[in-house]
Amino acid sequence: MFRTVTIAGAVLALAAATGTPASAQPSGDASAQRGCATRTALGAVSGVAGDGVCVFKGIPYAAPPVGERRFRPPQPVRPWKGTLKAVDGTRVCPQDRDRLSEDYPDGRKMYTDEDCLYLNVWTPRPDRAKRPVIVFIHGGAARFGTANEARYDGSKLATRGDAVVVSLNYRLGVFGWSELGGLDPSYRGSGNNGLRDQMAALDWVRRHVADFGGDPSNVTAVGESEGAFSISAMLATDHPERLFRRAVIQSGNGAVVHSAAFERKLAAAFPVRDLADLRAMSTRQVLALQEKAVAALPGVAGGALYFGPYIDGTLVKDSVVKRVAAGNARKVDLLIGTDRDEVNFFGQFAEDGLRKVAGELSLPKELASRRDRITAVYRKDRSPLDAALAMMTDQTLRVPATRLAAAQSRWRDTYVYQFDWQPPKGVGAVHTIELPFMFGTLRFTGIQGGDEALRADRARLTRLSDQMVDAWTSFARTGDPAARRTVARPDWPPYRTPRRTTMIWDIPPKTADDPRGAERALWDDAPLAALDL
Repeated sequence: MFRTVTIAGAVLALAAATGTPASAQPSGDASAQRGCATRTALGAVSGVAGDGVCVFKGIPYAAPPVGERRFRPPQPVRPWKGTLKAVDGTRVCPQDRDRLSEDYPDGRKMYTDEDCLYLNVWTPRPDRAKRPVIVFIHGGAARFGTANEARYDGSKLATRGDAVVVSLNYRLGVFGWSELGGLDPSYRGSGNNGLRDQMAALDWVRRHVADFGGDPSNVTAVGESEGAFSISAMLATDHPERLFRRAVIQSGNGAVVHSAAFERKLAAAFPVRDLADLRAMSTRQVLALQEKAVAALPGVAGGALYFGPYIDGTLVKDSVVKRVAAGNARKVDLLIGTDRDEVNFFGQFAEDGLRKVAGELSLPKELASRRDRITAVYRKDRSPLDAALAMMTDQTLRVPATRLAAAQSRWRDTYVYQFDWQPPKGVGAVHTIELPFMFGTLRFTGIQGGDEALRADRARLTRLSDQMVDAWTSFARTGDPAARRTVARPDWPPYRTPRRTTMIWDIPPKTADDPRGAERALWDDAPLAALDL
């Protein structure tokens, strides 16, 4: 027994040291015999056959970010011998469990394995069919979540849309988004290492997705919340078209990408003054330090906005809207949208939670003198509480999203949506509510009243989901979300000013020109260019 444990430990240690996956095994397993196997330039890979799809889970796309690689940019993974059995769907980057909003693969209360840079692939067949590729980057405030959540299962997108779907983990919290250059100049830029992880995964896709039946020249990056903020930041890097041909930004925008000034404030407040001390900490100690740091920025802003990509001037060159308006992403098709009641998500499970969230509303200084007039417009058909929540949603997510859409529409066809369906017993069309529909999983984790609504109205909710799956996969294939309509829905024209046509996802879906345009226009004088609290 002792000898077995020792050998296993040595293999794991060698894998961590070299960047070679420890799960590579001799070939000949049953999944390979059923055709769910392929060979890449890194080595052979076998997966699992499902209902019309082959699933590969736990493929390393970068070397384990441990030891000397901790807090460093991702490094290439080394080739392996034998066949990598890609059947591990349990990888979760270090985090304390968020019991309300995430759909974890198991019941652990804390995740402490820093060797977590793995991705998953769903494909109808690992052949050479050159299918469109959808790469999903999960949300979770850059502190929570994983590609291995059941609600992110890519099977329906892959089978219904005849697409290859990829989901990926990236480093979270202090491990991926803490700027340590002030402690040691050689770590300058570490505050964007989580973004570099995502870009490394996209580079892996470009190099290897053809071996899984995908077209490396037709990649669509899809992100929600933090994943959407990250894709927005990538639009401000040099030549974003080298990463993806199209982008879907769900509940995110460039205005939530940190300004350099905001990142400096966070770095100055970080409760560590010696990098050697931080490097010597255990994973659990780093997580405890992380929670201490987050607590210094109270309320929704502290929990949701402490970590994330920032304008470092080297990788992310400038404000996203500024770069996009100048044509930096002119070769990228864009689909972007928000949920009607985004910020209600953060107050739905706490006593008097909505009122506490609304209490954090703070208008930009440019609009402060007009607060009463702006508030009166929002209160026209709403209660004071609902008006404050709507103002927060518009300020943080909806209005910046429409600005990004308008900027990109000068160069490329751009499509905008608003998700309006809400559970009858919920608190609105909250943040994350579109995810169960666009993946087709109909798993309502973190959405009050969602499961009850599904039990009562499964047929209509399934139809809405099918319509969204068709739209997302059509966009991934052609750049036009209305090109493939196997389930009837309205036409979806591109977003152009002044008309601003928007798809309203509801039962039934419909389009509207400049929905709530009078409220959108109230924010015209506010910069909303990058996050700076």
